[in-house]
Amino acid sequence: MIGVVGGAGFIGIHTVKMLDRLGYEVVVIDNLSKARRENIDELNKMGIEIRIADIRSDEIKKALKGVERIIHLAALISVEESLKNPRLYCQVNTYGTVNLLDACVEAGVERFVYASSAAVYGNPKYLPIDEKHPLKPLSPYGASKASGELFCLVYNSLNRLETVILRYFNVYGPGQSDEYAGVITRFIKSVIKGKPPVIYGDGLQTRDFIYVEDVALANVKALFKENIGGYVFNIANGTPVKIKDLAYTIIRLLNMEGTMEPVYSKPRPGDIRESYADISLARRHLDFCPQVSLEEGLVKTIKYYTARI
Repeated sequence: MIGVVGGAGFIGIHTVKMLDRLGYEVVVIDNLSKARRENIDELNKMGIEIRIADIRSDEIKKALKGVERIIHLAALISVEESLKNPRLYCQVNTYGTVNLLDACVEAGVERFVYASSAAVYGNPKYLPIDEKHPLKPLSPYGASKASGELFCLVYNSLNRLETVILRYFNVYGPGQSDEYAGVITRFIKSVIKGKPPVIYGDGLQTRDFIYVEDVALANVKALFKENIGGYVFNIANGTPVKIKDLAYTIIRLLNMEGTMEPVYSKPRPGDIRESYADISLARRHLDFCPQVSLEEGLVKTIKYYTARI
């Protein structure tokens, strides 16, 4: 049985659906504190068991009964919130991960896939960013994910539990919550409502966007690929995209070209100027190759939000 911890969330629901399509027995382990009703309804329709448990509590041990492999997606992910409440991020993302690792050891789980973030890198010293890049997070969120990584690596090296770490770059797609919406979701919703997208800075900053179903694909591969215990992989497209170009692409895809222009605002403090990944390690050892182009992913995401706004 495969346990998807945080399976009622944005990336979690896509991962569960992919595992289910492939014929795996799946259980969702989630405290449902951030879960959208749409996701819970979808899990119920699929007949997926939901075990309600918090990764910080002892109840997580009971929730792991019968689970052989897990992917740990449960986390708080707001950089801004982490700056205001770093202790909460330490409690959930760091302590919660350690508590889950211990519970997995006790339950005899075979493999633990940890969802991390490009936020662990901070400002890049070189581009593209590979997995050997120094870790220097700029926020308590990034620090909490980096510390979770270190605990995973320690448990792997002590042969307590086989762990694999995935560092997600900028994930987007249908179903991203308003609370944690990335730039793509914000731009799409704004243009659908007839409002120009707001760019902070000059728009020449770059990001590496990856469609959520490609992330789900990476998750599945990390659960089952042999001989990757202790590995860390960047999960991205490996292509830099200027925020300005992204805004104009979304305007064009929503048929607003010539009638709408982006609005520019002051740069936000702490924003990274350039970021994109080297994914050659994931290609080589995880057999991971992104399937969805940016434009294709934008079309799918636009279709989803157009039907809901």
